[in-house]
Amino acid sequence: MTCNKHVNVSFTWRGFITRGSKHRDGWGVAFYPDDLSACIIKEPKPSINSPIAQFLKSANIIKSKIVISHVRAASRGSATYRNTHPFVRELFGREWVFAHNGTIDGEIPNPKFYEPVGETDSERAFCLILDRLRDLGRDANLHERARMIKDEAKKLSSISRIFNFLMSDGEHLFAFRSEHGSLYYTVRIPPHNVMVKLVDDDLEVDLSSIKGENEVATIIATEKLTAGESWVSLPPNKLMIFKDGLPYLSGEQWNILKYVRSSPHRVSIRDISKGVGIDVNEVVRGVIYLSELGMLLQDNRDVVQSTHPDATFYTNPDMRKIIDSILSWLAF
Repeated sequence: MTCNKHVNVSFTWRGFITRGSKHRDGWGVAFYPDDLSACIIKEPKPSINSPIAQFLKSANIIKSKIVISHVRAASRGSATYRNTHPFVRELFGREWVFAHNGTIDGEIPNPKFYEPVGETDSERAFCLILDRLRDLGRDANLHERARMIKDEAKKLSSISRIFNFLMSDGEHLFAFRSEHGSLYYTVRIPPHNVMVKLVDDDLEVDLSSIKGENEVATIIATEKLTAGESWVSLPPNKLMIFKDGLPYLSGEQWNILKYVRSSPHRVSIRDISKGVGIDVNEVVRGVIYLSELGMLLQDNRDVVQSTHPDATFYTNPDMRKIIDSILSWLAF
């Protein structure tokens, strides 16, 4: 979860830990009480049978803008504390958290600086990614870090059956879905007057009774957690970034998306450039990125490549409900 405020997660987390009845080799949750340091609570036992997990479900202890939780079905490494997700390491004054779903079949290069404590392929992959980020240096910007994470993720995904993960530095939430497997997200934006039912628990609530009127949140999960909300599949082999409860886009990219959504017909890159007042090359970069995230689609009648000024685009019908909600919130 990522949110624009420090919130508790008792409702959605209640449904999530129920999945420990199938994934019985451990559970864990990480959150950022002060946005820099991570609090990790985990056990190498089924969450469904854990007094600690049941206590956290009912108490308002987990309060954070970012929460990463995991229930484990072991494929590498025994059911011990050191092999239980999430994992945490410090980098440049921030604690990074990582949780992974899948199995890496190929050989993972040995990390140079960060050492895995346990025997899982997940922790070794995390250490390798952090090694690469450390090599970038303290002054690397978000774009450079995201590109590095995505490049390493794609390499690891190529030797994996499934390589899905969530990763955070306390400010941003990074989500990667491999070609196989699943990862979904839903965005909760005011007004929260919608009835939502947990898929894994016989509980239904009106979101307005548990969400603040100025509270925005995105929930990401391997499988859809609720009925009554619009869940969207993350695009395969792409890294999505979330911040303060929303997908992270630049101001120019939000303007491009708004312009395309407001048009009743497909629009060309050339038209977007004129309508938004952004250089054509910048529009191309923005449109390609929005297409990679599945928000925009190129019209199949085009006879030009997606980078051509005459290439035309429209918003993905499957994502319009979420896009409309986000744009209305940003306008407010």
